[in-house]
Amino acid sequence: MVEKEYEEDDPLALVGVSIPDTEGAASLVEMARVFVDEFARMGWARGRILEVFRNPFYRGPHIVWRTYGDEFVQRLVTERLPGG
Repeated sequence: MVEKEYEEDDPLALVGVSIPDTEGAASLVEMARVFVDEFARMGWARGRILEVFRNPFYRGPHIVWRTYGDEFVQRLVTERLPGG
């Protein structure tokens, strides 16, 4: 494997951002939609997507599940998956 020295302006450097954990944030709902869309594009089934939201290991999706609840996530997955 080729290794190179880390450069301060490396465009492939891992960048993390914080997600506000506030109820009612429109950005949180939009983030949830994007998660579902991405998982669906990867070919994941409804059950697998729901499990990611319920699993605390996946912090972003889990914040949505904790904030809005299981019914919200199930409804979102149904709306966003191809074929409903």
